Amino acid sequence: MLNKPPLLMWAGAASMRLAGITPIALRVPVLASGVLCCVLAYWWVRRSRSIAAAISGVVLLLGTPVFQSISRKFMTDALLTLFVVAAMFVVAADPRWGRRATPIAFGALSGAAVMTKSAAGLLPLLIVAVYWILAGSKERPPLGRILAAVAVAALVAAPWHVYEFAVHRDWFVAEYVRFQLLGSGVTAPSRYTEDTNFWFYFRTLLSTDPILLVLWMTSIPWIAIEWKRSNHVQARLLAAWALTSALCLGVFGTRAAYYLLPLLPVLALMSVEFSPLFRGRLAWLACALLMLAFGVKVWADDAVWGLDYAAKTAPAASALDNYSRLRRTNELLIVSPDDEFYASVLDLPKVRYVYLSPLDASKTSEFFYRLGMILTGEEFCSLGRLLPVYEQRLRAWKLPEGLQPEATLIDTGAVSELPGLIRCSPDRDFMIPEGLRGIAVAAAASTHTVTETQSGKFFLLSKNTSQRAEGAIAPGTVVRD
Repeated sequence: MLNKPPLLMWAGAASMRLAGITPIALRVPVLASGVLCCVLAYWWVRRSRSIAAAISGVVLLLGTPVFQSISRKFMTDALLTLFVVAAMFVVAADPRWGRRATPIAFGALSGAAVMTKSAAGLLPLLIVAVYWILAGSKERPPLGRILAAVAVAALVAAPWHVYEFAVHRDWFVAEYVRFQLLGSGVTAPSRYTEDTNFWFYFRTLLSTDPILLVLWMTSIPWIAIEWKRSNHVQARLLAAWALTSALCLGVFGTRAAYYLLPLLPVLALMSVEFSPLFRGRLAWLACALLMLAFGVKVWADDAVWGLDYAAKTAPAASALDNYSRLRRTNELLIVSPDDEFYASVLDLPKVRYVYLSPLDASKTSEFFYRLGMILTGEEFCSLGRLLPVYEQRLRAWKLPEGLQPEATLIDTGAVSELPGLIRCSPDRDFMIPEGLRGIAVAAAASTHTVTETQSGKFFLLSKNTSQRAEGAIAPGTVVRD
């Protein structure tokens, strides 16, 4: 899949190579990204403010549910945020870019951001462009050095993009450009509500972390005052960061709460850098109150603004773990999945996902159907006949050998199609929600054994089966005993 550049995947793979194939090892790069964001935030504030203010900045950032949650998940956003914060720290340390290392470091971080999340990784370069406009003529970086940073970013990000375009052109154009950049970024409809992006993100911040939002809003007048004082470089840089991030959120086609992540550090920094609550004797009092609020958030972990540090897993994880231990050779079809693709990293020979309602058009694309990666129920029941056609198309797109993505998703479109799917799959196992037991058991009476309910699911186990050898591990396995 080429919908995102591979830097996070490379980091996760390197971590598992060093620490073993475990979920924790996979998440180490993301966890480290969250920690380093906090370290940089502390360092940033400590350069000009007290220890109390610096600690407050870290507590503000850690106390944001979105930051706390996404920094524990194997997603690109935490790593992207680290590169944005680090790039801005480089600028803050040398606002006029007088050192030769500044454009190199900034460009390398910007290129790494692009290699993490595609066009979203251009954010540091866009921020610097806005900062160049806002900064005074005597304070702005030389245009030549900014162009040098752009060149360094291109040197970091271009090789992978050029290689993929040259070697996997069809995949790259269809998935990376048309689906991800244009489909999701430019032309995609909102996947939530009909209100504007700005209102959506404001409402999200207000509901998840009103303390951060209120503190930031109270700092705005003081930022305006500092704009023409000795600290105007800091004020204009942070303003450029906040403004650019907000504008990007406003114009991007799709929306999600975790897209706020690159904006959260600058809101925390602006709050503690400029609010009078974090100066003088008030700083320690404000810090203590923020720590108290942090404790309340941890205590009220089930609230929308709470911080939930309890171990979490997909609802069906325990049932899937138990099924994996059976070491059956059969394919597994997961009906109405809610496992967040947990099964895809288990030691299972083949997993397919069955959707009984139409797929969200904003999350898929026509070429998935043409290549046979998404099939209707009727097409799946004729897979043996259609498979040569899909294999030929995939070979033409230069798919690496051994991946076999055909019929990964089965889009039946209706519950009434499930019995036919079961009847045409006597050699396949099924995991099905308990609410569908009636129609499923009737269709599987002669071909499958029915299990008891586990975590709201039950299995139809094919009577035609065998056990895999103990040493046989399925490709892609991350979670196993």
